[in-house]
Order: sequence, then structure tokens, then C-alpha cells
Amino acid sequence: MVSTAFYVLFLLLLLNGLNSVNFDQNEGKHEGNIIETINDFGFDLLKIFDQDKEMKGINLFYSPTSIAVALAMVFLGSRGNTADEIAKAMKWYVYESEDVHLTLKSLMEAIAESEHANLELKIANRLWGHEYLHETAEYKESILAFYNTPIAKVDFKEGSERAREEINQWVEKNTGRKIKDFLPPGSVTEDTRVALINAIYFQGTWLHAFDREKTHHAPFHTVGDGERVLEVSMMTKTSRQSYHVDEEHNCQILELPYDGDDISMLIVLPNDILGISSIEQLINTELMEKWIMSFVKTTVKVSIPRFILSQHFELKKTLSKLGISDVFEAGIADLSGLSSVESLYVSHVIHKAQVHVNEKGTEAAAASGVIMQKRSVEMYPEFYADHPFLFIIYHKSTRAVLFIGRVTRPEIAEQGHFTAETKEKPNTRHYSDELEACDPISVFHVSRPSEVARYCPSAMRECRESACLLTTKKLVTLPTFIPRQILEKDVFQ
Repeated sequence: MVSTAFYVLFLLLLLNGLNSVNFDQNEGKHEGNIIETINDFGFDLLKIFDQDKEMKGINLFYSPTSIAVALAMVFLGSRGNTADEIAKAMKWYVYESEDVHLTLKSLMEAIAESEHANLELKIANRLWGHEYLHETAEYKESILAFYNTPIAKVDFKEGSERAREEINQWVEKNTGRKIKDFLPPGSVTEDTRVALINAIYFQGTWLHAFDREKTHHAPFHTVGDGERVLEVSMMTKTSRQSYHVDEEHNCQILELPYDGDDISMLIVLPNDILGISSIEQLINTELMEKWIMSFVKTTVKVSIPRFILSQHFELKKTLSKLGISDVFEAGIADLSGLSSVESLYVSHVIHKAQVHVNEKGTEAAAASGVIMQKRSVEMYPEFYADHPFLFIIYHKSTRAVLFIGRVTRPEIAEQGHFTAETKEKPNTRHYSDELEACDPISVFHVSRPSEVARYCPSAMRECRESACLLTTKKLVTLPTFIPRQILEKDVFQ
């Protein structure tokens, strides 16, 4: 089966403080869902990443849930304007602070219950404090009650390297031994007073597996520093899936559930090769819910590339754009809820995440590829991810977004392990040669609408209004009940 593994770490190094909550609860009170605020926070981060020149157009992977849990542990120890900024950025100001922490506690418990033989999902939290740190009794009790997080005492001042090694050992243990040496030498210093770590580890298999024998070399259009075409390993299957075409936002959405059917991956594929940025600016919890409610179970031919994403970045700048700034300023941060003796502040916010999607394990039964006859044709919608797409891993029973990712450059195709049938399909590099002088009527046969739109937009405009088939000779209009797909096989000679 296809296996997906995530290793997510969120680290806060606090030099001067953490506090409990004390802000005006009466302003703007209304009913809502705290989990939705965490999801929207994740989508807000996506919009900021999309607008960042350094982040735009590159692979991206992070965990809104992991970041939110770590921020909540800081929020638990914050007071005054420091607490207000976190509450407003997270949209928690409309709730009682205790409700925020109780919701996260319940969420972590619900996620833990999703584990079974073919799915492993763990969330672990840990706080390391300097051995002479005077944490408040309230914080010590609350962080254990809400987040199951004991406070481990270490000597940061005289034994910073030993403390770093201890933290790294904990990280390795709680990520399935996959993340080693998380904190590099020199990252923990004698000035460190508190280290907060949240780790998420996930590994699961698809409910409906891909057949490795059908994986083949295929072109993938990248974006960013000039558009390029890469050859990637494309996984393919035809099976019944939850599928939706969003004509308003010009994209397709597919749900791929994991074994156990409580964790799913949503893949959002723009119809336009360069359309991912517009989707990132529009997506929010409301739109995601609308997609889920609009799903129809139907047979879909699915093609997605293998991909490996790894991310390690500092989030202080990003969080500041959401209005969280005081907590990072020495002498300004009010974290007296954690320690009323020392003046602490957050020095680093480091998030590390990794995802690996490929074929593993037992082969499961799947429908064969679409076979078309000359006049009697059974056609399935095709979800062909040959250009940048978004994916969302969410917990179905709570609707919590666990991970958000953007794939712009999948792994390069490996040699071998591919079937001969893929060699018969046209290669994207040939399309431009055939379509260079195209007109609305005479178009070389291609396999996907995206290729027609790319190389012969005039023909695509004529084809868009009604379902049609492009052949080497002419445009053939088909009955309107036929899906609007450019067929992979020639129907007419």
C-alpha cells in the first residue's frame, strides 16, 4: 500500500517568559468553533507563505495543529498585551481561555484514538526548564493537566550541550527514530531558560492502495523561477473516490482516505498550471467544508506523483505578520504566568516537518485503467496532478487540519519499476512541437485539458463550452452528459 509518514516538530526556545491568560473576554463574544480557528490560522499561514518571495513557488509542508498546540502552551503562561496578541491572531479572544485549552486537550485525545494496526498518529509535548527556573505552581499544574506535559529540569547554564543531547534523544524517540540531531550544536546556549517542543508523528496506508506496477514516468510542470518540466514517478489508480469539481474556483478536489477512514488527504488541483497561488489566497475553513459537503462518490482515474517534502524554518517573522510580536521582545514580553521571578521572552520559533508519500506494502485490488471503444465509451473523470497542487491532511471526526502542504517539485522519477505501457503515451516535451502552429480546429491529440490550454488556448476556448474530444483532424462535440475531459485514448480514427 501507499504509505505516508510525517515527522513534525515545533520548538520554542524561551529566554525571558511565559504566562497565563488575562484579557478582556467580553469584547466580540460570539459562538464558534475553536478547531475552526486553528484551521483558519493554518490557512492564514499559507497566505503569508504565498506572499513571501522566499517561500513562493517552493515545496511547503507544515502542521497548523502542531504550531497551535505549541502557541497554546505559551498562551497558557502569557498575560497582558502578550496574551491579547496571541488570542487575536488565533481568534481565541471570543472564548474563555480554559475552553481553548480543554478543546485542544480533547482534540489530542481524539487524535490518539484514531490509531490502529495500519495507522500510527502520535502527538507529544515536553517542556524543559532551567534547573533554577521558578515556574508558577498554576502553570506547572495546568500544562500537565491540559497538555500532559511535565516540566523536565536541566542545567542550561553549565550543561547546555548535555541539555541539547537530551532534547534530541526525546525528539528521536517521539518521531519513530526518524528525526535525529534535531537541534544542531550551538543552538542551545547558557542563556536558554525554557525549551518547549511539540512533536507529531504520523504514518498511514491508503484505504484504497495504488498499484506500484502502474507507476510510470510522467512530466510535471513546475512553477517558481521560470516554468520547467520535470520527469516524475506518477502513481495511478482507478477507483471510487470522493470527488468534486469547483467551477467557481477553477479547481478539482479529491479525497484519499487512510486505512481506518478517520484521517484523509484532500488534494486541491487547480485547472490552470499556474493557478495554485489564487487557490492559496482563497482557501479557508468555510471553503474546505463546502468542498467536503459537495463530494460525490464516483469512479475516478487518479494520478499523483510520489513526493518527499522536508521543511525546517523559523516562524518568528511569519507570526509577527499575524500580529504576534510582544512575546519575542526582551523586556516587553509578559510571560509572568510561567515564571513571576524571571523575565522571559521567546527567542526562536522553529518548525520542522517532513512528509514522504510512496508505494509500500501489500497490493490492494483496484479497477483497471480506462479502456475506450470507438463508439461505445465508458469514461471516468480524471484527476491528473501534473502541476503544482495543495494537500490537506485532516481528522474527519473533528475536522481538524493536521497538515497543509504544497507540492511544486515532486521527487525526480526513479529508474526502473515502470510498465511498458507508459512508453506509448505522448511525452509533454513533444506537445509544443506538435502544437506550435495550432489553430482552433487542427490540434494534435493530447491527454489532458491542461496541455491544450497550455499549447493551444484558442482550441481550448472552443472546447470549453461543451464536452468535446480533440483529435488530429477536428474538434468532435460529444453529448453534454459526457464529462469535460480530454480523453486519454483516441476514440475516433
